[in-house]
Amino acid sequence: MELEKVVSALSSRTRREIIKVLAEQPMTTMGILEELKGRGFDIKYRESVFKAVERLVDCGLVEKYYERDKGIRYRVMRTTLEIDLLNDTVK
Repeated sequence: MELEKVVSALSSRTRREIIKVLAEQPMTTMGILEELKGRGFDIKYRESVFKAVERLVDCGLVEKYYERDKGIRYRVMRTTLEIDLLNDTVK
């Protein structure tokens, strides 16, 4: 994992909440959108959720996969991180 990508991805309250949502169970972008709305987030478009989730996928915190009869879904890969500031690494 690249430290800059992880830190940048976690700088968003919405993306941090998406990790919490996905820690409960894997979901589609529509499922994530509905869950965020239920938690009081003002998100209008599925594309906004898609971009946020893809950023989490790009840094390695979330995995994208296909599930038969359910389509593309996302699940959390990491809920805890260890950051080594001396070596600029994330474990």
